[in-house]
Amino acid sequence: MNVITILSDEHSYEMMHFINHSLLRTPNLDRLAGEGIVFDSFYSTCPVCAPARASFFTGDYVHQLGTWDNSTPYDGTVEGISHHAVRNGRSFACIGKTHFHHEGSYEFTFESLAGYMHKPDIGCYYRDQKIGRIGAEKRFERIGIKTEESFDDRVLAESLSWLEAHRAEENFMLYIGFLDPHFPFYVKQEHWDYYNSRITEIPDELRPPFTSLNPSLEWMRTYFKCEQVPEETIRRVLVGYHCAIEELDERLGILLDAVDRLGLRDNTAICYSSDHGEQLGYHGMWWKCCMFEQSAHIPLILRVPGITAKRIPAPASLADLYPTFCDLLDIPQPKAIAGHSLMKLIIDGIDPDRPDFAFSEYHAHGIPDGMFMIRWGRYKYVFYCNDSPQMFDLVEDPGEHENILETRFNDPEIQRVLDSCHSRLLSVCDPHEVNARAKEFQERMKKEMGLEDYASEKGQWVPHPEAIVATKNEVIE
Repeated sequence: MNVITILSDEHSYEMMHFINHSLLRTPNLDRLAGEGIVFDSFYSTCPVCAPARASFFTGDYVHQLGTWDNSTPYDGTVEGISHHAVRNGRSFACIGKTHFHHEGSYEFTFESLAGYMHKPDIGCYYRDQKIGRIGAEKRFERIGIKTEESFDDRVLAESLSWLEAHRAEENFMLYIGFLDPHFPFYVKQEHWDYYNSRITEIPDELRPPFTSLNPSLEWMRTYFKCEQVPEETIRRVLVGYHCAIEELDERLGILLDAVDRLGLRDNTAICYSSDHGEQLGYHGMWWKCCMFEQSAHIPLILRVPGITAKRIPAPASLADLYPTFCDLLDIPQPKAIAGHSLMKLIIDGIDPDRPDFAFSEYHAHGIPDGMFMIRWGRYKYVFYCNDSPQMFDLVEDPGEHENILETRFNDPEIQRVLDSCHSRLLSVCDPHEVNARAKEFQERMKKEMGLEDYASEKGQWVPHPEAIVATKNEVIE
């Protein structure tokens, strides 16, 4: 079987029409969902670009790889799905954004527009300082009408050309990396007009008070300059984000039509997901980099020939895709990785051998210490290494406004759930040990790069022999 996997950037799970979103137009995501398997509790392993993509590609967690932040991208040192596929007789084509290091080795059989990282994002080296990110405010200003061919347009054209040329090939894997719906938002005039006329005010949830914030998240609000965004700017960002998702959806529709036209439908699995979501002002937070649903909860839709459409509530994460691709490509499972194939869950509806929770972690810019998430059953548990933990009941409180560890602390049932969630966290890692290791690594890199203050960016990487993945860093924000 062939596999086409499409990975977008910054697409939140709830931002699809079929997920009770009446305003957003996503007919092709809806179409794929109606024909495929939708995972309703799918999470990023790290809600920021480079670490999440490293995990997606290797099936391991960030703390195992050492890809702590957007200054330590994946470089191929650890075997990923492309190495494994090619070494087992499959071809692997890579078209579009990877956020991998530009000097890495990936064994792609075809590569185009790979979106490699050439420049470090040094904010991760100043986590001990409560400072604003240089240029953070510009992110909100980069919105406008599209006047020329975009990166994603070129990725789509290259992908269609590759599929046309390789339509007769068997057991290939094609990775397509789109930038949308990531900032900046340069979108079609007709899309802007449609959403601009309908999004006339911002939701009340984007206005203070933000009751779910703790000192760690307030620190991150300062880093991303979240307090400085005027309401009209927020409204325009909402318009732009909706437009970018619709344009992503249009490209997905063209790809799905091409698969049918080229006679590939009956022997090709389609996988759509994203690296993380966009916080979009909810809880007073912007960008991603936190564990709220808008940031950490992402889409996963799989269409597999011969398997009927269904919705799966069981939790899963990006680390599970590598072993799933192995099953679809009919190649051996890699040994000793964190992820578990989703195929048994898809076919049988149950898999007693896989964890009953999803795990995520964050060690990058904007927050002084690491945070870790466990999604188990109806609950989300967020552990902070230097703050009190949070827990939300996502059935009773899908907006994550009530930290039940504060409001129901004396409830024996809540204590039982807390113990259960924390034991699951400890089954993955020791959070304090991981936090210390990440911060020590970042401090060491800061010194070796000769960085004195946040404004002294050198714009280069310094190799270090103790790095699990060579110290190679981020490029596009």
